[in-house]
Amino acid sequence: MTAFHRARIVLTHGIGGRVDLPVPSWLAMYAGAVAVLASFFVLIALWPKPRLGAPGAGRPLPWLERLANSVAVRTVLRAAGLTMLAIFLVTAWIGPDDGGRSNPVPYWIYVWFWVGLVPLSLLFGPIWRRLNPLRTLAGLVRSAVRNRVLPLPDRLGYWPAVLGLFAFVWMELIDDKAASPRTIAIFVTGYAVLHIIAGVVFGPEWFARGDAFEVYSWMVSRASPLGRRADGRLVLRNPLDGLAATPAKPDLTPVVMVVLGSTAFDGLSRTAAWSDVVADTGRAAYLSLGTAGLVAAIAVVAGTYNAAIWLTRRFVGSDRNVRAELAHGIIPIAIGYTVAHYFSFAMFEGQQGILLANDPLARGWDLLGLSTATIDYALMAPWGIALIQVAAIVVGHIVAVTAAHDRSVGMLPRRSARRGQYPMLVVMVCYTITGIALISGS
Repeated sequence: MTAFHRARIVLTHGIGGRVDLPVPSWLAMYAGAVAVLASFFVLIALWPKPRLGAPGAGRPLPWLERLANSVAVRTVLRAAGLTMLAIFLVTAWIGPDDGGRSNPVPYWIYVWFWVGLVPLSLLFGPIWRRLNPLRTLAGLVRSAVRNRVLPLPDRLGYWPAVLGLFAFVWMELIDDKAASPRTIAIFVTGYAVLHIIAGVVFGPEWFARGDAFEVYSWMVSRASPLGRRADGRLVLRNPLDGLAATPAKPDLTPVVMVVLGSTAFDGLSRTAAWSDVVADTGRAAYLSLGTAGLVAAIAVVAGTYNAAIWLTRRFVGSDRNVRAELAHGIIPIAIGYTVAHYFSFAMFEGQQGILLANDPLARGWDLLGLSTATIDYALMAPWGIALIQVAAIVVGHIVAVTAAHDRSVGMLPRRSARRGQYPMLVVMVCYTITGIALISGS
């Protein structure tokens, strides 16, 4: 259980409904593995050559493109982003510092923002790029000081974003003060100052590669039915085409590994085995064990993936960057894991963020007329939640297998088209079984 959820003693976060699987856990794991394997062999038989990511893929939406590109819409979105940041920081710094009991800030950042970025980016594309208040503030400062923008070194890749993601998930999953609005205020303020300065120095490109949340939103948006083609046109597309068109440079793999590894640790940290490990430990020991566990979870995910890539590269017989070229194939897995682990959390604790917004500074206000309202835990049956969690993992892996297969048949020699995909298939099956095991509490 994360520090935030421990403080709230919330049992519904992520895999809170895991004991209510509608089928035995072993059967769910078996069915998930079979579904992934079956989809692979169907693809082998019916999908012999690449079909995805054509430059002209997608149906243009000229009216929506004009609206999205309009100065008015861009201005409204930027103003909305600035307003949300201002309200958030005022509430975080001035509101009660009571671990989220009467201050909505923990719910706003961990539920509405962190979890909410996934559905928003799937529906509307890289929406955070338009809303990002740090990008807006950096642009205003840069215009005021008129400094010379420095080029962002290519060797940095997405590593600034990786570090930012790790810092955020460390705070949410490890820090025992994660629910404190003041802790969150310090993190967000420091993060904002650092990125505004970097945005002034390196220009807008910094946010596309350095801002953890903008990169995360863009990564998820690769699976959105709305997207931009290479010619800049806004189109309605097959999400698989969006995934296939993900640029291989810089290498997005480290970003996905942090998301996958941290989500896996989130599930692992709420098992009885982990509770026994951290039981009766002091704060320093708890933070050390948690940090080691988080790093180890990311390392295991990255290690297994890179091992599969190393084996696949032996069949390619070229100097192609196989890891970067297949990175788009693991994006659906990260999305599926996120939905599985945070669905019930968003459904129930998201309501608390609304209820506490009724009086965010604990001044006796009734801004939304919700002073007597409570969380509706009957919104969905536990078995329904568990079913969605399992389905998210299995569907995410099937989509991942499809995306990886399409790229592989264009990259591997024909004689090795099947064998060359076996290493990645094994890893995906293992991920599927592990994900369902964590959901089921096995």
